Amino acid sequence: MALVRIGKVVRALGLKGHLGVAGSEGALGTLERVVLRHGAAGQVERKVLEARPQGRLWAVRLDGVADRTAAEALVGAEVLALREALGEAGEGRHYWGDLEGLPVVTVQGEALGTVTGLMETGAVDVLVVQGARGELLVPLAPYVEVDRAAGRVVVDPPEGLLEP
Repeated sequence: MALVRIGKVVRALGLKGHLGVAGSEGALGTLERVVLRHGAAGQVERKVLEARPQGRLWAVRLDGVADRTAAEALVGAEVLALREALGEAGEGRHYWGDLEGLPVVTVQGEALGTVTGLMETGAVDVLVVQGARGELLVPLAPYVEVDRAAGRVVVDPPEGLLEP
């Protein structure tokens, strides 16, 4: 049972327990169930009652989250889903969990390391790459191409991006 991170609860929306979820790339609109992972509370599976886009976020109602207080308690939780329930992310889109662990190389073939995480910045998501140079932060657009067939991430860095 492989779980993939599809988003993060960033705020409570309204009074009826809606969660504001960032980073789902529309996956929430098709899922029946998700798993929330939140600090000491651990992981809990919840049924998706409603999921709709609301600006840059998804407004999501989950079974067992009935009011604003319950929703506020989940701010910061990661939203996960079974990988097999997601299908393909679409052209030019990627689920974060599919990128973690992939090797990263430049277009010239220089190995940079491995994707160890991703960061949401509000504008462009950033790959966290660990390698011989230490930790590198590489914006996904427009410098990164995911080569699914080869199972790697290819970076075409502008001048200075890979400098310490």
